Amino acid sequence: MLQEITNWFTGHDYLALSLYIAAVLCYLAGFLGAVLPYPGCFVALGGSVCYALAAGEPYPAWWVWLILALLATFGTLADNLTTALGAKKFGGSKQAFWGSMLGLFVGAFFIFPFGIIIGPFLGAFIAEVILVRKNAKDSAKSGFGAMLGMLAGVLAKVVVTAVMLVVTII
Repeated sequence: MLQEITNWFTGHDYLALSLYIAAVLCYLAGFLGAVLPYPGCFVALGGSVCYALAAGEPYPAWWVWLILALLATFGTLADNLTTALGAKKFGGSKQAFWGSMLGLFVGAFFIFPFGIIIGPFLGAFIAEVILVRKNAKDSAKSGFGAMLGMLAGVLAKVVVTAVMLVVTII
């Protein structure tokens, strides 16, 4: 019986298949990470590693890996920076930034995808009203800026993850 099982597995490269599946799952999770508050670009980088291992070809040059790592870092930083800059551009404070980050995290668990759009707005708005003691109009402007910045960050992470996928496949 053991010999039959061994013969069945002979000729099949299940490790490569498993790595290709892992690469696809990592990239799907990477794109999902563009809208959820976790580092999806680095998860996509893991997908690139799985793809390279599964391909069985010589690994890409070191500079390709450097470009992928820099893209992942840029995508992750861009998300936080655009949210902060959006809130700042519309008159938001540091408290508005942190409120928008908390709102994004909490909003991700409610009424997807609307929670991740409304969450940063409400987080920045509430932080400005309660912690900074701004009026509702100025707080709403900060919240709107944080929401626009978060959406710009999502767009940046989607583009970066797509570029990483293209660089990996080529």
